[in-house]
Amino acid sequence: MELLTRTEPLLEHTSGSAHIKNACRQLLPLVPVLVCFLWASFYGLNFGVHWDEATAKFLSIKDTLQTGVFLQGGNTPGAAYNYGGLNYLLTWAGFAPEISHFLIHDPFTLEAFSAAIRPGLFELPVKMRVRKLYLLLCALSIVWLYSLTLVLGRSRIEALLAAAILAASWEFAYHSRWIAPDVVMMQFALLSFLCLAMGMTRKTERWFYFAAVAAGLATGTKYTGALVLPFVVAGVSHMQWRESRSLSSILKWSTRLIGMAVVTFVTTSPGILLDPFHFVGEIKYQQHIYATSWFGYTVRAGLPHLSAILKYFSLVLFSHYWFISVVFALFCIVGLVALTLELRSPSLLAIVFTVVYVGYFSAQAVMIVRNLLVVVPFLCLGAARGIIVFSERLGTRSRLIFATILAISFAVNYGWEVYSAVQIKHRYHPEYFSKQFLDYVSKSPSGTVLLSTKLLNHLQQSTHQIPQNLVNNPDLPHSKVAFLQSEGPDVHWENWPSNWWGMYEVTFGSQEVNLDAYPTFVGNERIIVTSSEHFKKLPLKAAELLAP
Repeated sequence: MELLTRTEPLLEHTSGSAHIKNACRQLLPLVPVLVCFLWASFYGLNFGVHWDEATAKFLSIKDTLQTGVFLQGGNTPGAAYNYGGLNYLLTWAGFAPEISHFLIHDPFTLEAFSAAIRPGLFELPVKMRVRKLYLLLCALSIVWLYSLTLVLGRSRIEALLAAAILAASWEFAYHSRWIAPDVVMMQFALLSFLCLAMGMTRKTERWFYFAAVAAGLATGTKYTGALVLPFVVAGVSHMQWRESRSLSSILKWSTRLIGMAVVTFVTTSPGILLDPFHFVGEIKYQQHIYATSWFGYTVRAGLPHLSAILKYFSLVLFSHYWFISVVFALFCIVGLVALTLELRSPSLLAIVFTVVYVGYFSAQAVMIVRNLLVVVPFLCLGAARGIIVFSERLGTRSRLIFATILAISFAVNYGWEVYSAVQIKHRYHPEYFSKQFLDYVSKSPSGTVLLSTKLLNHLQQSTHQIPQNLVNNPDLPHSKVAFLQSEGPDVHWENWPSNWWGMYEVTFGSQEVNLDAYPTFVGNERIIVTSSEHFKKLPLKAAELLAP
């Protein structure tokens, strides 16, 4: 366990093949973490539908096929600028085989191009290709976090801890499967901070340019990524001031970095220049939504929103299991305090960025948890630091016990990721989940469960015996209520509450998403069980349960 406190640089100043070999050697411990994460993620990749996968992506391509104009925005509903243009480009990348065939074999006309692309536009094979691209980009976050921890002078053990905490987070895992900008933006933001840290620790200027480009790509993925750039400029300005005490040098560097980021952003999102009124109108619309309300995701701006964010970070972020997540959250607090007290510029910049970003979103009136993912790697960095700080104060035997408990916690977290992926594979087999539900009820014969008529009919189609403690009369005493996703959140989606942690006792169905965070996630049928007290707070009423 002495390895827990040993520090070493990321890379030696070598060159050529020795440099590459050393880099591979440094990253070798990360391979098992990546394998575990990617295996479960790919296994559960065909999870069904996502309401946001078409907007600004496939629908934008549909508009391009009609007009021949390669812009994300258009007249087709859903061909919008609500996300950065990099998503549009990544979606096009999923059509690489069709595009290659067109360029080699077909005449160079819009009609021929449309004929090559349109048949697969909304089909599963193309969608799976694009999901794989997004997933692989998201997985790079694990590599960047591991590398950033090493660049900050930490040990490989601490770097591996930070990467493993991120990879074992179910919140990170299931969001990474989506054709959505948030985790990809997180990856570019983290890469920007990694390049900034490399430049500051190595005193090598080219890394600052890389950091600016990565910040531009983060913004080109999702516009809130623009919050990364001021911290890149601040870090470089601080370093320039320490070395030269020259305001002109700071101004030159700031101009270069901002210029590179802007050029990168415009390259990925040319609509800001070529279609400015449509572009700005879309951004204003998004700002209006977040400033006012968005169905069940509406919260009170300010301290209530901040409290909800911190609750999410504490109870859910680090693990599907609340106890494990809370423990890691406590380590995160210890680690962030320790990093702050060290007064190292790269760490401080990352921490301040986290505070500013969370503060910005807590001022909004809408809470959708995927907006918060960009700060998650820095929270994992803090958790790893907190674990090391705690372990350094333990004796040899206690440290061994602590390491064993940590290993079990990671195994539990990864086990849930595998379990949830396996449940996704069963989404076409309702009898599988019906049996799970009936077994669950049978294990607690003293607890009566009120179930809806539709669910009762659903269960009667199976060959399994209906337990006696299932009732279909709301006037009879009962402690729990069970109903189908299709008759609850799918019907009352406008008013169904979200971000209510522990809203349901248990659910039986595909586990492609955290239903407490996204209760109206459509596409797969589920059996939902909630307590009688919680049911009273839902828009679904007892009388509706009796409808055939």
